[in-house]
Amino acid sequence: MIKFSCKREDIVSAVSKAEKAVPPKSSLPVMEGIMINAFKDCVVLTGNDLEIAIEAKFEAEVAECGKIVLNCRMFSDIIRKTGGETVEFETNEKNVAKITSGLSVFEISGINADEFPDPFDFEINSSIVMETPVLKSMIRQTIFATSKSEFRQTLTGELFRVIEDTLNVVALDNHRIAIRKEKFIRNDGVTKFVVPFKTLNEFLKIAGDEGEVEIFPSKRFLMFEFGGCKLISRVIDGEYINYDKIIEVQSSTKVRADIRKMRNTFNRVQPIIFNEKVKSPVRLNLSGGIITIDCATLTGKVHDETNVDVLYGDDLEIGFTNQYLVDAFSACDDDEVFLEFSTPLSPLVITPLEGDKFLYVILPVRLRK
Repeated sequence: MIKFSCKREDIVSAVSKAEKAVPPKSSLPVMEGIMINAFKDCVVLTGNDLEIAIEAKFEAEVAECGKIVLNCRMFSDIIRKTGGETVEFETNEKNVAKITSGLSVFEISGINADEFPDPFDFEINSSIVMETPVLKSMIRQTIFATSKSEFRQTLTGELFRVIEDTLNVVALDNHRIAIRKEKFIRNDGVTKFVVPFKTLNEFLKIAGDEGEVEIFPSKRFLMFEFGGCKLISRVIDGEYINYDKIIEVQSSTKVRADIRKMRNTFNRVQPIIFNEKVKSPVRLNLSGGIITIDCATLTGKVHDETNVDVLYGDDLEIGFTNQYLVDAFSACDDDEVFLEFSTPLSPLVITPLEGDKFLYVILPVRLRK
């Protein structure tokens, strides 16, 4: 049996995190539940869909330790709609939970916690520590380039790779590469591992914007630990593609461009491409310090232009998938970047004005004359 009391805002926050790992539908009722585990001075809520598990901890005055599983949807609704500042929770020997808050009292049937699947069990031998907002920024600015195809499983996640004193986060598909680099706070034996897209996406949703995150990778599983939460998932097994040679592009034309102007320009092209099944490429023509953008589809056409500062190189005409340009320029948080071109069939490389904290490589589309 369990008995504890806590602040309503604390348990609401924990539920909102743990429920993200609870499947909405399952043939097993226990899988649609949140496990509530009361310890001596805290309570841990756990959701587990067998792909990821999320544990969220909060402080509580615990009179009786124990655990139970409650239907996630029902429990979440009750906790959010109660009106009191505190929540009192207790269960009886028949696995019936009584939830009291303000003038509201609820009783709901629970499930024996022994039926709930344990979060993935693995041995921890190494870890790496990053500032949480920094890691969120790294993931947010690269995750768009993960592959949507299951043909090469490793590319559906992101590579976390330690090089000297820096963590590199890498995403790529068959058309582009996105790389972010930042120095870590501490590293204890981590070299590289591949994190699934779903795990990264959930981390972005539940991680705060302060503090530190410690990542514990192993051969089969990994864990992100941050702000009273643990996010556990499988790692993607297999060798990640060797991208080093792909990014070694020698440019013959280099320009300096305003990020906001470039982003707005390519966003304006999107409406005439949006409904196409086979997306028409945008045609970029660099001449005299101006990039003109043209695109023609079955439903219309668009012409736009933006000024750039040409540092060196010749005029150039080249084509791209517009969405890939939008994604890259939307990910950049700098004011200006360098754009490096070579030939009409060579990749575009986007880099910062100073340092090497990010690198975007986008393959062109062959244009019809």
